[in-house]
Amino acid sequence: MIDELLEPYRENLGPHYPTYRNHAHRVYEYARIFCLQNESIKLQLCAAFHDLAIWTGNSMDYLHDSAEIARAYTETNQPYIVSDEIVFIIKNHHRLRRIKGHLEGESFRKADLIDLSAGLIHFNIPPSLIRETESKFPRLGFTKLILNLTFHWALRHPYRPFPMIRI
Repeated sequence: MIDELLEPYRENLGPHYPTYRNHAHRVYEYARIFCLQNESIKLQLCAAFHDLAIWTGNSMDYLHDSAEIARAYTETNQPYIVSDEIVFIIKNHHRLRRIKGHLEGESFRKADLIDLSAGLIHFNIPPSLIRETESKFPRLGFTKLILNLTFHWALRHPYRPFPMIRI
């Protein structure tokens, strides 16, 4: 499903399409493990859209826009899923503190941090499972790409260098 969700944005993602695609799949796999689920449409929606507005809006201030892309898709194509849940997870996936009382949100937050840190932070997911996931969905320089985009954003926006971080 993630590939189907991302296909309309292939042009926006440009040469970063395979890098973002694989990131979305890895985050989904880790979040699914934390939630003890075999399959989750909700987590697939979050994984596909959570960082997408970096490319659709050419901005590192992207959480709101990514959440709205997800909301529009969900309300049109997955009406049985509560879009506010998707929006909440996406808007909070960079929180520095735990998301208490929201298993999927906290699982997604941890999953994204595992992937951003290339498994250095792993929240007790075995390194062998991270290696297996990265073998299936190679990193293709994801962390370097995000750090580069963030660095260039911070240079251009010194008074708001990290708008995606939430407390």
